[in-house]
Amino acid sequence: MTIDAPHNEIPGSEQLSPEDGARADVYALLGNLFYQPPSKELLQAIAANETLCNDVSDSDFCRAWRALQHAAVSTDVAAVKDEYDAAFIGTGRQAVMLYGSFYLTGFLHEKPLAQLREELTQMGLARSGSSHETEDHISALCDVMRLLIHGDHDTPPAALAAQRDFFLRHINSWQTQLCDAVDGASQTGFYKRVAQFARAFFAIEYESFEIA
Repeated sequence: MTIDAPHNEIPGSEQLSPEDGARADVYALLGNLFYQPPSKELLQAIAANETLCNDVSDSDFCRAWRALQHAAVSTDVAAVKDEYDAAFIGTGRQAVMLYGSFYLTGFLHEKPLAQLREELTQMGLARSGSSHETEDHISALCDVMRLLIHGDHDTPPAALAAQRDFFLRHINSWQTQLCDAVDGASQTGFYKRVAQFARAFFAIEYESFEIA
């Protein structure tokens, strides 16, 4: 987790619909995958999941999910860690940037990050003390969306309009460039499937918000 809610606790919500529960889970998964290389347990959980898509669905989302599941079976922890380090950390400048400010302005630590920090402060959120990434990192933004959907110990889930506004301004405004960069990088293999899955999921989010 890269963003702390006031109590840093996200218990289950009995009032959350199955659809919103699945959305929150996908945001949590993407946040985890983009924040750090997956553990053996996470790769196994991805591969074994039978609830996110049914067997007969041929949607872009389900095809992307099955491709990610196959990739999770086909890789191992050491290989995917090497890939993550080469693509997103590296020596010197990263091969692929994971920060919104870079895609929106061409530079890191620019005005979009300052605006985001101010907004998160107003929401009562702050970067975790253990996090080494800025708030415009895609994993942090996915974490915020998960919190807006799921709520926390003291705060109910945010209204759909608030979720839509945050998503459109802080994720959808640059996620296509991010997914293109990950998909096109020579350093990525497993993470190409992650990017394709993210692209398909964000497309569903955008379409759902547009018709809501």
